[in-house]
Amino acid sequence: MFTHDIGIVIVNYNVRHFLIQCLQSVRHSHTNNLKIDVWVVDNASIDGSQALISQNFPEVHLIANEKNVGFSAANNQAIKEMNAKYVLLLNPDTVLEEDTLQKCFEFMEDHPDAGAVGVRMIDGSGKFLPESKRKIPDLWNSFCKLTFLSDLFPSSKLFSGYNLGYLSESETNEVEVLCGAFMFMRNDTLEKTGLLDEDFFMYGEDIDLSYRILKAGYKIWYYPESSIIHYKGESTKKSSLNYVRTFYGAMHIYVNKHYGQGNAAVFARVIGVAISLRAMMSGLSRFISRIWRPVLDFVLIWLALSTIKDFWATHHFHQADYYENSEISYVLSAYSLVWVFFLWLGGQYDKTVKIWNTIFAIGSGTIFILLVYALLPENLRSSRAIILMGTISSALIATLSSLIAKIISKSGKQLSTDIVTAIVASKENALKLSEIVKKSGLHTDQIHYIFPGTQTNDTFYTNTIALLPDVVKNLKVNEVIYSSEDTTMKEIINSMSKLESKVSFKIGGDDSLSIIGSHSKNHPGELYSLDENYILSSSTSLRYKRIFDIVSSLCLLPISPILWVLNAFDHRFLLNTILVLLGKATWIGYGGEKQDFNFLPTIKQAVISYPQSEKKLSYQDGHFRRANIFYASNYSFLLDAKILIYNLFKVSNKIK
Repeated sequence: MFTHDIGIVIVNYNVRHFLIQCLQSVRHSHTNNLKIDVWVVDNASIDGSQALISQNFPEVHLIANEKNVGFSAANNQAIKEMNAKYVLLLNPDTVLEEDTLQKCFEFMEDHPDAGAVGVRMIDGSGKFLPESKRKIPDLWNSFCKLTFLSDLFPSSKLFSGYNLGYLSESETNEVEVLCGAFMFMRNDTLEKTGLLDEDFFMYGEDIDLSYRILKAGYKIWYYPESSIIHYKGESTKKSSLNYVRTFYGAMHIYVNKHYGQGNAAVFARVIGVAISLRAMMSGLSRFISRIWRPVLDFVLIWLALSTIKDFWATHHFHQADYYENSEISYVLSAYSLVWVFFLWLGGQYDKTVKIWNTIFAIGSGTIFILLVYALLPENLRSSRAIILMGTISSALIATLSSLIAKIISKSGKQLSTDIVTAIVASKENALKLSEIVKKSGLHTDQIHYIFPGTQTNDTFYTNTIALLPDVVKNLKVNEVIYSSEDTTMKEIINSMSKLESKVSFKIGGDDSLSIIGSHSKNHPGELYSLDENYILSSSTSLRYKRIFDIVSSLCLLPISPILWVLNAFDHRFLLNTILVLLGKATWIGYGGEKQDFNFLPTIKQAVISYPQSEKKLSYQDGHFRRANIFYASNYSFLLDAKILIYNLFKVSNKIK
């Protein structure tokens, strides 16, 4: 006898803001007295997820793993603890409609031969996700998928077999594979098939389990009468090389497991080669996407300096071959490298960049060049005039390349940095959400307020949700934010599906001080939050911190004998220095218990705790938490330097 009707398993890894929204959508589900059992298996997150669940979702069972055991193993942990008639595997970056659970339960009750059912999924831009319904990989559909033929002919029965593109997204159909982001399964089915195969760390396990469900004699259904949002890729950061390695490695395991014997061995080898080639292409494309801008800047700056050099030789020295026998080419290359390095350090290649950051980065690079210039021998000196003209040229080139990146970037919806936002919410919530938007620092001035109902005479609102498509089109809105407190998830998903895919969607509300969303399935989620307004949360600050760790470590090594004495002849400082150089630790960081800093931007474990960097006879309640918040909010390169200098006698601390 089952104690629950539906058992839900959510495997989480460092996506707490998405997890909040997911759990809230489960909590707000209309289930007609169905008994729901919710389990979250946390794979050693360091973003405060575990504390958040314990404090805000007492009805949720939490399994806190000390290490990341993978998706399959984590799901199995919770499934073994459940006693529910149906089991739902649910990703943390999903949001359910209010009736999703009820409808899936009723569908399975009406189809006793069904082993599993999946629903219609849309991404953060409102676009249908084709992996909502799939076919078991065979030689032909795998070939079409790996060679992009299925992308070229998305509705062809011949070429789009992998994602069953020829089946309507709005019609209920039998399928062969469901996406692991939402798999609603009969417990009896899992008793026959066995649980998820733990050889799959992440990816591929949904295909494998679907295959075993079919072999056990059950049917798998795609059921589009309910839809969910899946901010696809957020929890695994699809742009990383680790994603490529993990995903295609899982495909290898699946092929070898099910096609590695007999006549199917040929299929396994062919698909294995294709997977390897696709993985190499994916990894290479991601590598190129990361380095093309700094490489372009380096080349353009070097060409500009070469042109300036020739101009200076001709018009100042009146001798075109003045630099012919010098080492000027190496010097100009070094100048170019320094400017590009400072551009990188200043955040030039981040998602957003301000022109003043570019100018400051180039200026800092110039100062560094001039300082080193004075120490160079005569044959390695160019001319200060070349450096000055190079500075101006580099600033112009960096600004131009940033503009080019916006033009050709797939994620760039417009050249303007202005974002026109429409907020669908009641007046009280609209003002709260607009405050979050304004404090994010990413927006300018245009915010339109949309009434979540059908009619209003309040001049506070631009229009109603029914006319939102016209508002988006005529007022050139490129971002829509919904309040989940004032609009149901069914209404939100329906509205998203009707609007243009060029619009970015986000959802806020409830008790969270954050707004989250995703522009497309290939882009990581975006987060606006009042509780993460820390200097240390920016990628630029994290780079400065990493540079400080490297430079300070290299400076400490020559004075090792002195440090040895200062640290009471404890040689651990050498191990700490190596760990910091390797990026396994940082010199200065948070202190206290996990709850004193697990809500702050993530950094490595520290040798010297900032809250303990000053001598105190005793610590008052809340001291560590307040000090950690101050450190994250006021971080600077100089702050770390000051703390390290005053605490050189602590560089042998044991890292906790």
